[in-house]
Amino acid sequence: MELFGIIYSISFIICYIPQIIKLIQTKKSGDISISLFGLSIFGYISALIYVLTVIGFDIILIINYSVCLIFCIIITVLTLKYRKCYK
Repeated sequence: MELFGIIYSISFIICYIPQIIKLIQTKKSGDISISLFGLSIFGYISALIYVLTVIGFDIILIINYSVCLIFCIIITVLTLKYRKCYK
């Protein structure tokens, strides 16, 4: 079962990378939903708190939620930056 947790974590971590690359390359963010990433940030923070306080130290979940949180923050910052640049 741990294998599925690893596959799950890798999939969620990797899914943000193409968006980050595209944002950096094109410097265009008009079609990106800030609310999606804002809610994702809130969700990942909540999930980290839940894992650490209720489930306990689960390294797979902690890495998954932490890296995805960082990626969501990067996407949000880049989106806001590039929207200001092109308005």
